[in-house]
Parts: sequence; structure tokens; C-alpha cells
Amino acid sequence: PCPAEIVDTLPPCSQQCVPEFGPSTSTESFDLSVVASGLDSPRDLAFHPTPGIHLGNYSEGRTFHPTKGEELWVVNGNNHSISIVASLGTEYQTTISRRDRGYYHYMNNVTALAFNEVKSSNRLEAQDTFNFFAVCNDNLNDYIGAKEPNFFMGPTLYDTDVVNKRGKMNTVNRHGADCSDPADQCFFLHADMLHESPACVGIAHDPELLTAYGAVYWAFDTTGDRSGNGGQLVRFDFSQPHGPGSMDHSIASVRRYPDIKLYRDDFSHSHAGMIVHPGKRILFISNPGKNGGEVTAVRIDTGRYSRTAREEYPIFSNRLPSFEYSIYECTEEYTFASGIRNPSGMALSLDGERLFVAERAGKILALEVDSGTVLQTIDVSPMGYTTIGGMAVSPTSGDLYFVDIDANEVVKVEASDGECTYNSLLNSGYKSDIEFSQKEFSANCGSSVPFSLTRDFSCSVSGIIPNGTLFEQVHTDGYASENPDVQSDAGMDASAALLTNRTDCEYDSGLNFDALLLGGYFCHVCLPQNHGSSCDDGGTCQNIQWQGFTCDNEFYVDYDDDSDSLVLSSLYYETTYSHENIIDIFRGTTYRFTVRTGDDRPVKITQNLDMTGGNSISISRLQNPSSFEDVTTGPILVSIDETSPDFIYLTSGELKPVTFVIKHREAEGLTDDNMPTTVLPSAAVYFSAQEAFMWVALLSLVGYAAFMD
Repeated sequence: PCPAEIVDTLPPCSQQCVPEFGPSTSTESFDLSVVASGLDSPRDLAFHPTPGIHLGNYSEGRTFHPTKGEELWVVNGNNHSISIVASLGTEYQTTISRRDRGYYHYMNNVTALAFNEVKSSNRLEAQDTFNFFAVCNDNLNDYIGAKEPNFFMGPTLYDTDVVNKRGKMNTVNRHGADCSDPADQCFFLHADMLHESPACVGIAHDPELLTAYGAVYWAFDTTGDRSGNGGQLVRFDFSQPHGPGSMDHSIASVRRYPDIKLYRDDFSHSHAGMIVHPGKRILFISNPGKNGGEVTAVRIDTGRYSRTAREEYPIFSNRLPSFEYSIYECTEEYTFASGIRNPSGMALSLDGERLFVAERAGKILALEVDSGTVLQTIDVSPMGYTTIGGMAVSPTSGDLYFVDIDANEVVKVEASDGECTYNSLLNSGYKSDIEFSQKEFSANCGSSVPFSLTRDFSCSVSGIIPNGTLFEQVHTDGYASENPDVQSDAGMDASAALLTNRTDCEYDSGLNFDALLLGGYFCHVCLPQNHGSSCDDGGTCQNIQWQGFTCDNEFYVDYDDDSDSLVLSSLYYETTYSHENIIDIFRGTTYRFTVRTGDDRPVKITQNLDMTGGNSISISRLQNPSSFEDVTTGPILVSIDETSPDFIYLTSGELKPVTFVIKHREAEGLTDDNMPTTVLPSAAVYFSAQEAFMWVALLSLVGYAAFMD
């Protein structure tokens, strides 16, 4: 058969036809359709195994349709988020983006993700990690460039099940409560994290059935032993995920495979596809920097324990002996396909017979799994797609999807119509010879030594007896305290409390930013990008130890039955406001009004007080920026700038409005320690429409949709 690499002595194989591409004899064997755009350097994508289990019917003030279509998850490297494309390909399709509150550590330059898709594993329900996913982060733990790298970085694990696990805090709001209120903005809360693969560019879930939790992932660690001689394959078994809100990493297993050499490409925005063939137990890896670009195949059930990794790789997650950190050697590997230029994304056909591999510059190859030969190739570069990242196959239709990193799009490959078949390029005589050899080998060598064409039977591990002192090492430049209470709500010792006043935030200062996270800081002067918070533009955060943070530019809007009026509240200022207050807000800030009034009390922001609604202008709600409907549940975001009026009003029907006066923060000489309010006489609350219009002649209010697409 013809190899994937084209050489002078062997002609290339003729193009055949795979169903995902369509007949190659036609002028164009495929079409492309953009299914999502406006992303932010998308690196990888994957189909959620249970659509709707995360978003449900309603989230963040938006309606979703979990029974309509598939659900596609896309990781964005530039804004460290995940875009969820719900009801894919239907009239209900919509996109919502979500990230971790501590994205600068847990999702920093996220470059790959993988779901546990094993539905029927027979594991205990309380232990099964079906519907979990892990992400891979391409950074050295530099807190988005704010801190000198310390290499304490690796995959982060999340549980996506929100619908069936209410109260478990798989998602939380800003201040750390379970995100069960349909009006709240929600954030991922990680279920576990391990720290032995900095600058990781690829990850794959292992569909094995032997471990108790099924949380085994394989990762492409580009740093290796930091000698400059490439990276390594690393196996992460989260073993018993610590769950949301904990930092206990003592029960896990991490195994390094230094004999599996992996080499990244030269691009800053990278992705290396990885996938485990469930039947063959072979891990396929895009290895762009090896031999000019190849797909490496690893028989993942081979390899033998050699020694502890703690001496040669002294950065690891936990010092206790229950945390396994080992080196495995004599692992079987081979080159599955060579001559592939900068291989990136990878996907497996539904029947497991075809492996799709993308060349970053725009070609997609369909290779036969049994023979490793190219069946068909398509070129999408003429359509402008020259930075292909991850790929995924629809679990229902079998259609192939990919992301383009620079185009910021998810693209579907649509096969052309027509009969499509191909002939296997695996020699039938070869298959019979293999079967015969297997029988002969077992008869002569016994069943304890499996037959293999790729195994080096002369390989022996270089085991070293572990030194007991190695188990005492852990992140010594590190954490605020060794007291386990510091890692939970149980308490906080003095060293963790002192972190509040640390201001030595310089790139090379002695303050370890990991200590801030372990000490319960979600908002701190040293954390990057608005003190680590996800406050909307111009907002100031305030930390809530162990739980989260509040923002000075966020208000909750409720209806009070007793007074028959709107009531605003601020967690930041710990204050409640009524229509009798004028509330100061400031230019250069985006304000979030989280409305919880219910269907009978629609709320809007308006420029005037004409209660007939004749010329009032409302701010669009988050899920539909072109709509001017009133909001009953969910966010209203308003950007206040130099062209905004001096007054705006929060109204609901005939209820008395709440008045906001817009000021310049600097001109008022104000700080973020307080927000002045003025109590008005009730008669002074109302202005005529003509008077209101005088204040708002320069109105320019913008409905702002954060993290959309």
C-alpha cells in the first residue's frame, strides 16, 4: 500500500472517497458552511455528550432549547473562555460564552478540551465523571504575563452537569453562590486541577473502564524536562476529583512518558490534536515538530513503571505519598503517518475506521486507521482557512467540523451528494500473516507477553529506589500555609490573612500568585486584569474570602410587594436603594443591572420619564442586542461614556422610577470606598417629559453583550 509520505520510488495512492468529504471525482467534492463566528482565537472544539445538561432551559436571562440540536463547545485562547453553541444547526441556535473566575490560572490561553463521553461505564453514579471535561493551557503559569513563570501548570477538570446537580456549585455567580438563579451571570468552578504539564497544547480523554472515576486524560506537555529537547506525553488520572471549592490534590496519579518525544510547532497560537481509539487502545497524537510533522501512535496500555518522577521533575501537585508521580518507560510507539506539514486538529470517524488530520495551513487528510494511508484529501485554504485548529465529528450526523484560529470561525464540511465508497489499502495477506504470527507467538511465549510488531523487547526500565525526602517537596516557593484549613472554608491562618496587604506585585517579586488563589483571593491588587475579577469594564472589585468577589458596577433589581416599587441592591456597598434615592454612577463604566422582577414586572433603562412610553429608549437585554424588549429576568448592561446624558432612569410600567445621575469620578474627587446617594423629596422625583429631554439631548446608551460569540 501507499504510505502517507510521498517518495520518489512509490507513486501516491489515487484519491478515493470518504463519506465525510464526498465523491472526489466531482469538480468540488465538498462545501463549507460557517456555523459560528466572532470567536476569539478558537483553538479546539468538542461536542457535549449530553446537550442541555449544563444550560438547561434558562440561564443568564436567556432561553435555551436543550432538546433541539447538538451542543458544540469551543475554547478561545485570547479571552480564556469557552463558547457554547447551543441547538446547533436549528432555528434556535445561539451562542453563550463562559469562563472560570480564576481564568488567569485555570484557563490561561486555553488551547484544547476533551469530554468524558463514556455513558455506560457501570461506575457508581456518585463517582462517574461522565459529562466532565478537561482543558489544556498553553502557558507556564505566568498569570497572563503578570508574573514570572513558575511552571506550576496543567490540565483543569470541570463537571458540566448543572441541571441534575443543583446546589453542587459546578457553576457559581461572582460572589461564589451556586448559580441557580436564572438571572445571574454564571462562571465555571473547577472540580480539580493538576500541575505537571505547563505549556500544554493537546489533551484527550481515555475511555478506559478500569479506574473508579474514569477521569484519565492524556496531555501533550511541550516543556518535558526543560532541557530544550522537546516535550513528553503525560497521563493524568484525577483519581478522586476534589470537587468544587477544594484545593486538595493529594489523591491523584500522574505518569510521565519521557520516551514518547513530542515537539510543538513554532506558532504562538497552537493546537495539537490527540484522540484515543476506543477499540484499539491506541493514542494518536499530532506531532508537528517531529521529523517535519507526523502523527505518532502510542499503545497506551504498554509501558512499565520505572521510578518516581519527583527528583527529575520537582514541580508537582502534592507532597503526600497518596499522590503518585511516576516515570514510565518502554512504551510502544510508532509513526502512524509522516510527511504531514504542521499537523494540528484530529478527529475519528464514528465507525472508528478513518482518522482525520488537519495540516494547519489548510489541508484535511482522511487516513485509514488500519493501514495508515491517505484515502482522500481536501484543501480549504482557497476559502481563506489557513490556520486550522481542532476538529470534531458530530456524534449524530458524522459531519466534520473544524475551527480556524485567525478567521475566528467554526466551519462545517458538507459532503457533496453522490455515491461514496473506498477500498481498504490494507493488504489481505498482511492481515492473515499477523493472525498466524499472533498464534505462534502465544504458543511459544505464553499469553503473559503480548505479541507486537512495535515493541522493543530489549528495552528495560532504569528503576531507582525513591528517596523518602522527595515526598516532602511541594511548591516550596509557595502556598500561604501548610495548614489544610487554609484550603477550605474551615478557617484562615495568619499567613493567609497577611496576603491581603501585600502590594509587591512586580513581575519578579517574592509574592507567589498561586498563594493568593489558595488563600481565597478572587480579587487582589496583584492579580491581573482588573485585580483578577470579571467585573464589567470600569468596575472595581472587592474580595469575599474563599467565596468570590463583588463589583461596584453591579446592581440587583427586584420588586418589593410591600411598597409596590422597584428596589435596587448592591452587594459591593451592602446597600439597598429605592425610588427615593438618586444614585451616582460614573462615565467610563459599564453597569450591570441583574433583573429579578419576574414576568409581571418588565424593567428597562430609559432617557425620559414619559410614562406613556412614547419616546422612551430601552437598553437591549443580553441575549438579543438588537431587541428593545423589556427585561424580566437577566442582565441589562449599559455602557456610560462621554456622550451619555446626565440622568437615566430605571422604570417598570407605572411604578416610580429609580433615578441615576451620571458624573465624572475624577471630577467629584471620589474613591471606590463609598458611593454617595441623595435622598430626594418624593415630589422632586418626577420631571416633565420636556425637562427630562433637556438632560438627555446627547444621549448615547449602548447595550453591551459581554462574552458573546
